[in-house]
Amino acid sequence: MSFDPNAIGNRIFTLRTNAKLSQEKLAEKLDVSHRHLGDLERGSSNGSVKILIDIVEYFHVSMDYLLLGRDPSRDQFQNELQAAIDHLEKIKGLL
Repeated sequence: MSFDPNAIGNRIFTLRTNAKLSQEKLAEKLDVSHRHLGDLERGSSNGSVKILIDIVEYFHVSMDYLLLGRDPSRDQFQNELQAAIDHLEKIKGLL
């Protein structure tokens, strides 16, 4: 997996629109200009560590999700599901 500013921008856009916020309103909450936020959403500007932290804290998502698209809760669910499948296969083998 590599750093993809466009993918990060798409995730910021999705978070913002799902929260029904305009660029101006979110920019105000993050204390940045709406132009800078627009650049982030288009992937034409990289965000500072501070703004990325502010975004993950505001939307209550992980930095893994924002930067790489990984959802830790989904990863945990998949691991637990695989463990359950493995356990059932062992039981099936005993029958």
